[in-house]
Amino acid sequence: MIHPPRRRALVAALLTALVAASPVHANPVRAEPEEDKPTTPPTSVEATATRLGPIEVTARGTAADWPSALATATLDYGEAIAAPVDVQDWLLRTPGVAATGQNGLFETFSIRGNGGNAILTLVGGMPITAQRRAGVPLSFLDPLLLGDVSVTRGPAVTHFGPGALGGAVSLEPRWFDGPALAARFASGGNEQLVMAATGGPAFSLAVARHEAGNTEAPDGAPLNTAYQRDSAVLQVRGRAGELDVDAMLMPSRSTDIGKSNSRFPARSTLYPIDRHTLGRLRLRHANGVEFGLRGHAQRLDTLNQRPGSPDTFASIEGTDFGATLQRRFAAGSVDYNVGLEYLGRRDVDGFDARGTLANRTDSLKDARESNLSLFAIADWTPTSTLDIELGARGTRVTQRQRGADADDRDAAFTAGAVWQPTAGTRWTFNLSSGYRFPTLEERYFSGVTAQGDIAGNPNLGSEHSLGIDVGLQWNDGRWSGSTHVWRMGVDDLIQLARLQGDLNGYVNIGEARLYGAESDVDVRLGPSWSLRGSAAYTRGEDRRTGLPLYGIGPPDLAFEARHEGERHAVALRYAHRSRMRRPGFEEVARSAVDTLDLDASYRLRDDLEVRVFVRNALDQRYFATADVLSALAPERSIGLQLLWQGR
Repeated sequence: MIHPPRRRALVAALLTALVAASPVHANPVRAEPEEDKPTTPPTSVEATATRLGPIEVTARGTAADWPSALATATLDYGEAIAAPVDVQDWLLRTPGVAATGQNGLFETFSIRGNGGNAILTLVGGMPITAQRRAGVPLSFLDPLLLGDVSVTRGPAVTHFGPGALGGAVSLEPRWFDGPALAARFASGGNEQLVMAATGGPAFSLAVARHEAGNTEAPDGAPLNTAYQRDSAVLQVRGRAGELDVDAMLMPSRSTDIGKSNSRFPARSTLYPIDRHTLGRLRLRHANGVEFGLRGHAQRLDTLNQRPGSPDTFASIEGTDFGATLQRRFAAGSVDYNVGLEYLGRRDVDGFDARGTLANRTDSLKDARESNLSLFAIADWTPTSTLDIELGARGTRVTQRQRGADADDRDAAFTAGAVWQPTAGTRWTFNLSSGYRFPTLEERYFSGVTAQGDIAGNPNLGSEHSLGIDVGLQWNDGRWSGSTHVWRMGVDDLIQLARLQGDLNGYVNIGEARLYGAESDVDVRLGPSWSLRGSAAYTRGEDRRTGLPLYGIGPPDLAFEARHEGERHAVALRYAHRSRMRRPGFEEVARSAVDTLDLDASYRLRDDLEVRVFVRNALDQRYFATADVLSALAPERSIGLQLLWQGR
């Protein structure tokens, strides 16, 4: 393990070398406008063409350079069997991604055993900050409004920004180039969805309303899963000479979100308000210069009710804004991406109250945070079969809360190679480091949460990771797939620990070791049949105690079969989750489970499709996650969806 001071010195040297190697007379590379690139990412993990070409999707990190040497999967919601009800359930179908938390709309996930704030989520290029200790839930996004989505596994700070200690998820809104209408009903919780969209070359507008009531587990146990969500995405784009301009506005308003956990209905947690407004303005010039402005205002309210105790309330809100200035250019056989990024949080206010809202205590008042990063990435192509990538990022963060100040600095690097010895074979190697700073909430928030009292720790230090990944992708026209073997170490892990009684707090616990493998295989059995299998294995432990870490899912595998005719399609998805034998802190052992989802669609006309699906078709009774308070998964749900797309 490289120690932080030594790592910072190495990264500083890398940054200096990369910037110094940027000759001012280098020929600029024209920044390809997004509308000229494919709007639908490949359905395979890496590529579907006979020759494994470079991956080009718009769902990147804050750096415009695509992380070609990192383990990255691209997803398409239209290919997801049984229409996953939310973004979390959809992402869980990626090998190496596991469910954490207590199920329901506020369920979170881990990537290669890294959960909570150790993974970075970006929406439209905007890093989404966590207002919960469990991490960032994507409950405010409706999957039908999303287009390109990428899931990067392993340290990815250089490309995506501070916080991508163990991985990153980048989501871009879908661009509608014509009118579209969708309506869905599912029996589980009487789920209802309506979506309307329109658009053209210069603009895209989509609105959706998604709601559901409480449902039940297969044994009749009540589940607190109700919610109402209204969301929309407006996008515009244009070109003036050599300048491309695009803008995005994404409001989302969710109310009365039930938190499904094992204590319901004796004790219940409700999120009365989950409010988000995201915006983006981006300018890109033909000489490779790109400038972006982003903003995100959010608010989350929580209500906890338990017998014999007064109700408790909690609320936290804040405004985030960011800017990125970067340039991509070429010099001989080397492509460069050099940039400066800023992310600020302002007016971060949090309070909790007991009995009535008037009996409140301010835990955060006008707290603020500023992040300033410098990054540089170089892609060198020494031969026609070999690409080498080197990059680094350095960040300084300052935090303030009621006179308390924190000032941290850190740096990370990435070094990778892509070797393509044949037209259908690609080997990748990557060595990367990562870091994340303690959040304002972890350092300064002390108060009531859904799981009890929390005490902030202003003395928390940063987490650091160092990971290695070796991957193989192949494609011979009929068979394609990928395999990744990886190992990662994490220093100064920030974990929740019991301080006294029902009071928990955050501490740095030393070192963690994680390792594992992921694999997926696609097979074409002719023009109409296809099969896909995937598997993942993840292990991790606290090296100080030898105990397992929270959020590391058991080994799992999945199998999908599809048949596509001229006007119809049928598909099934079988998944096996092994027995949970190594629960971490606040987790318990769970039994193995096998689930089955079914899907069938028929095109009534060229512009009208009807779809029938079944989630949990076997009506299996199982716990959604290993969390000690996890609820049972919902019962079998049968759904019907109509989709009309005009021309």
